Amino acid sequence: MSTPTLDDTAREEILRRDILPLYFPGQEADPTPTFTLLSGQPGSGRSRGAAQPRSESTPGLVVLNSAELRGFHPAFFDSGADSSEVAQAVAGWLSACIRYAREHHRSVVLEGSFGNVPAVVGTAERFAAEGFTTRLVVVGSSRAESLLSVTSGYLRDVQARRRATLPRRAEHDDAFHATRRLVESVEQSGGVDRVTVVARDGQHVFDATRTEPGFAGAGAALVGAQSARMSRFDATQWLSELHHVTDFAVSLRSMPDGVGELLVNLHETALREVIPRLHVPAGGKFTTAIEQKTVAALVTLRQSVTPTAGPIDLAAPVVVPGGPERGGVSR
Repeated sequence: MSTPTLDDTAREEILRRDILPLYFPGQEADPTPTFTLLSGQPGSGRSRGAAQPRSESTPGLVVLNSAELRGFHPAFFDSGADSSEVAQAVAGWLSACIRYAREHHRSVVLEGSFGNVPAVVGTAERFAAEGFTTRLVVVGSSRAESLLSVTSGYLRDVQARRRATLPRRAEHDDAFHATRRLVESVEQSGGVDRVTVVARDGQHVFDATRTEPGFAGAGAALVGAQSARMSRFDATQWLSELHHVTDFAVSLRSMPDGVGELLVNLHETALREVIPRLHVPAGGKFTTAIEQKTVAALVTLRQSVTPTAGPIDLAAPVVVPGGPERGGVSR
């Protein structure tokens, strides 16, 4: 079945009839409008970062993100839909909502990964020129934890037979790096009025306004949050979730393309980053058991990804591709 294609007229009708009335009810402009960029890679827990902007703003603060706008496309529930058609429509709706908020002085939080740093900083500057107070909120979550989060979410959707979009590791990692580039840019240029870095547990590790000495230290705070060491409890939960989703994935009659690669990378990260930092004696029964289980799963997964490969040397070291974190994972 072909994907329903929306022409410009149909897209505009959905925008005017469904989207704008839902996101921007009423006509009154905010007397002190705010524009907040909420940044973090997929799976980082960005929703936690929206808590303070909501609490500090007037009632009815709008949170915009492309994921929710996808639901307005007629092909959203069609698993065979042309993703480029849906993405094109969503991009247009998101731009229109941003423009509406700016022109009508409505406070808004724009949520995303923001790979194009100059473009997103330019958007904040346009809002500032219209009298908005601007802010950047970045959620600092480790690569390992956010990658497991999106992988687990995808497999839960598969299990529930819901429409599911496979996360791409390269896209996830690009988004991870983009958070650092964005903070570095704002740290140097001061393109917003306030910068806040939030750890995955919701604690602020950096919060400063432009009236203070500046945003120096914001980048270091983000790197620290993204590489903070897990507690033993959180690390154990992370490993338990990894093994749970792996058991489900290998039980499928046909593992979805790309899932094996994600799980291989996560198991390599577990052996390199998580298990050695479990706050338990190395070589103890618990550590040995979890290492053996992880290695066994990794062997199976590597065989599923490269079925024609030769025998795997279990005595060989686990090599993890160079990643953005080197200080463990954090919640």
